[in-house]
Amino acid sequence: MTGDYDNHSEQERALVKKFEQSLRTNLDLFFGEEEFEDIIRFYLDNLKFKKALKASELALEKFPFSMEFKLMQAQALIYLDDLEEGLDILENLNNLSPNNEEVILALANTYTLMGQHQDAIGLLEQYLPIAEDSAEVHYLLGNLYRAEGNNEKAIDCYKKAVILKINHEDALFQLAMITEEEGSFDEILQFYQHFIDQDPYNSGAWYNLGVVYNRMGEYEKAIHAYDYALLIDDSFASAYFNLGNALMNTKQYEKALEAYQNTINCEGSNAENCCYLAATYEKLDQIEMAFKYFKKSAKLDPEYDDAWFGLGMCMLKKNKFFEAIHYFKKAINLTSENANYWVGLADAEYNLGNLQASSEAYEEAINLEPGILETYVNLSLIYFDQNRFEESEDVIKEGMEELPEEPELYYRLVVYLIKTGKYKEAFSYLENALTLDFEKHVILFELMPELEHQKAIYKIINQYKSDFTK
Repeated sequence: MTGDYDNHSEQERALVKKFEQSLRTNLDLFFGEEEFEDIIRFYLDNLKFKKALKASELALEKFPFSMEFKLMQAQALIYLDDLEEGLDILENLNNLSPNNEEVILALANTYTLMGQHQDAIGLLEQYLPIAEDSAEVHYLLGNLYRAEGNNEKAIDCYKKAVILKINHEDALFQLAMITEEEGSFDEILQFYQHFIDQDPYNSGAWYNLGVVYNRMGEYEKAIHAYDYALLIDDSFASAYFNLGNALMNTKQYEKALEAYQNTINCEGSNAENCCYLAATYEKLDQIEMAFKYFKKSAKLDPEYDDAWFGLGMCMLKKNKFFEAIHYFKKAINLTSENANYWVGLADAEYNLGNLQASSEAYEEAINLEPGILETYVNLSLIYFDQNRFEESEDVIKEGMEELPEEPELYYRLVVYLIKTGKYKEAFSYLENALTLDFEKHVILFELMPELEHQKAIYKIINQYKSDFTK
């Protein structure tokens, strides 16, 4: 289900507006069955479940024997977590009209939400031989077996769903996830290759092959597979989009730009494809164009946090730090769990001299995602600039627990230890740093230029220099 209002026509939106006006003014306007269906479907598609429930209840007052409205009422109740009442309605509908596919699928979904996996599995297995959309039934069974921890049966169900419907995106996604978890790439590659051997002009099979290669990090092979899919079907929006992602991973930004533009040409603008196009412009340092498309993305979906973050990064690159902070905070208000958003905010605050706010944002980033080198380095520098050397030392040591092989952290720790008079410990870490990466010892002199004339330091560096140049 999407939250994209663009999926609905102007006529449907006008109908919903008329319906909402009638509620506000208590006018008893007449709406036909089809009109009510359109109104309720609009609300369900756009995740407005309370409004969907209200509309379905009004529809049932006018058309009390409509199974469709009872089903929609049940769906709205289920999405509002009123599972038992929703289940009662669905079970009654199933008794009245056994083997109605929509009712069966909704019932299975409700059993799943209630944790009654075996009831859902039994219901779907019994229904499968007469199912109209057996691909969807196999997919739901796959989800249930996956929830039960039976990945072997889940894979079998997902494969059956894909065999019946080659572009079943949800089944493909789950297959990719299990493949990644279990590292069973060879098996899944053979599965798609079998499709291609039987039908070389199956664009979906080439596309799926590309998805697996992408997951494996084999980006050139993924590009090759997506190119084949697009040779067969040059209006395949998802293939253009994934091609763009693979090209971004191989730093072919101009080509990625073209792929994302083709995505938009095929499927129209949405928040996601505009955001990816904007990110490509940003990589090409075309900040005005990047800003334009990040802005468009945020307008299409004001809750798309990546777009607000992108706008913040554009402002950061233009040294417009107040504006950057505004956009980063918008992103964080939507998704506070993304470490990159906090790093962006910290950077902007630092550039405005707001050291306390900057250090708090870096700390939040470290808590969310330990192991980002930039966060430890920058936070330690904030403390260093304030002569809070022991706090700089603590931050770097915390970073070294996550990144024990990162020489930059060792060199910075050496300086911080010298600043607090811990020379013996500093010399020990210096030897470790020189062993890890001799050439990065210049970090010492960037942080503390007077060290170039410190004899003990000079002696240790010289000793390793002779080893390094042998």
